[in-house]
Amino acid sequence: EKFPKVLENSEKFPTILTCEPTEEGTYDFPLVATKLEFGEYLENAWVRYAIHGEMNKEKSNIILLLTSFDATHRDVTYHIWPGGTLDPTKFCVIVINHLGNGESYSPSHSPPWSSHPRYPRCVSPFDQARVISLLLDSLGIEKVQLAYGYSMGAIHSLHLAASDPERIRRVAGICGGVRACPTNKVFLESLRHCIFASEGWDDKSYWFSPSSHKSLSAMRKAFARIYAGWGVSSEFYETAEYEKIGYESLEDFSIQSYEAGFQTGDMNNLLAQIDTWRSADLSRGFEGSLADALGSMRCPVLLMPCTTDKYFLAEEIKDVCQSLSHGIYRPINSSWGHRAGDPWRETQEHQANLIRESVNDFLQVDSKV
Repeated sequence: EKFPKVLENSEKFPTILTCEPTEEGTYDFPLVATKLEFGEYLENAWVRYAIHGEMNKEKSNIILLLTSFDATHRDVTYHIWPGGTLDPTKFCVIVINHLGNGESYSPSHSPPWSSHPRYPRCVSPFDQARVISLLLDSLGIEKVQLAYGYSMGAIHSLHLAASDPERIRRVAGICGGVRACPTNKVFLESLRHCIFASEGWDDKSYWFSPSSHKSLSAMRKAFARIYAGWGVSSEFYETAEYEKIGYESLEDFSIQSYEAGFQTGDMNNLLAQIDTWRSADLSRGFEGSLADALGSMRCPVLLMPCTTDKYFLAEEIKDVCQSLSHGIYRPINSSWGHRAGDPWRETQEHQANLIRESVNDFLQVDSKV
């Protein structure tokens, strides 16, 4: 009863409209005006999603895959294959792009000079969850067999289960948790201030507009180098694990594995996603009570942190799991750190197999929802 009070929809505008197909086979769910947790409105926005597999007549075979930071529906298809982590021959897998990722409504769609309403300063995980619930309403989906997410996708999956407990039957959170802990916030603040300190940042409009390609490239490199210090474990670097997977040196790994990944990213979209991530705190929707928040989740929850993750600490995830009515804790023992939960690389077969087997076993767990 507590959560909907801060996320009520505007009574002035409709929020459930017809989902329109796009040219590439995805669908856009339009949101005319939706009130957000911190008082702003999301206006003339949309959520883009993709569907893999067929929805059965009863709409009872639904799995949600929620995207992670700087990822889109295209980046997560490695999970979806017959016999894979998410099997499209058994389930209808709906991949939902979170707001701010460049596919769903994002700052890049509403720059300061456009006539379109500006993207809100912060779209919280509760807001992301609310929009997902509206999308499911529009599709007539009353039950979801599994909400799956890695990293920020795990945050959104857990917020969704807490805010829509009658609909979500299971949650699998991979290398993600219920909040941005202090250590995590230190990392996120370093990324924010990398952008704020860059040439082209305007604090008044909360907008980054580089004066040259050179300045943009330099800022992206600095952003990526911060990421490189956090994404994998200290053990990964100290034992030169990067050499075992084909990189010539530490510098080669930093350039090829991190700098290359951010050389095309829209920095305003990245900032919006950082602001979403850093606002994560499940207890906030329950008057500051994490116990009440966790108690609101009626479904089984599988949590799979990496033992060396620097963002979402395994001990904290274990404590959360023990506080759930039906929590299953299955850590990933790996030097890959946070990246262990995103095992698309050729040398990550162990992590990929563990996640696939764990999720498939978890789908057999009975749910009372």
